[in-house]
Amino acid sequence: MNHSGKFDQDDIVRARNVLLASGRRTPLEEVDAYRVLSRVSPAPYLPLLARALQRLSYDTSVGKWHPSSLALCEEAVAAARSIDPAETARADVLYRALDSFQRQLYMAGRRAEGLAMRAEMLAIGRAQAEVTGNSEVRGLEDTGLPAFPRKAGIPRLPMS
Repeated sequence: MNHSGKFDQDDIVRARNVLLASGRRTPLEEVDAYRVLSRVSPAPYLPLLARALQRLSYDTSVGKWHPSSLALCEEAVAAARSIDPAETARADVLYRALDSFQRQLYMAGRRAEGLAMRAEMLAIGRAQAEVTGNSEVRGLEDTGLPAFPRKAGIPRLPMS
């Protein structure tokens, strides 16, 4: 977008060319393209941007987290939250983005914020279970995250 608030057509064309090119594109090229296109046409590109940001946060070729993985996952959550609530895929995209973000928060030692993300994931899972009539609620399963010390006298809740 330029200083007058209009979208630069050259940026839009470049972004589309990156996505349509027959060669392999890097995760960063993909994210940059989706960032541009999601501003022009949010409905189709915000879910793709959220997923691309999650993929960029972890480099599978070397098996390491990107140095900015926390910020990338946070941006993925923001993109997912920007999806129109009427969009049917919104809940799933948001759930996955929150899952990635909460794991990054736990790894950064920000447990309280990670638990808040987990609570939001549980709310999404409950809403989806209610709509589908499914008795299994996403978000209650074991997270596979490291255990934290428990205070004496606080019972462990059973996992469904």
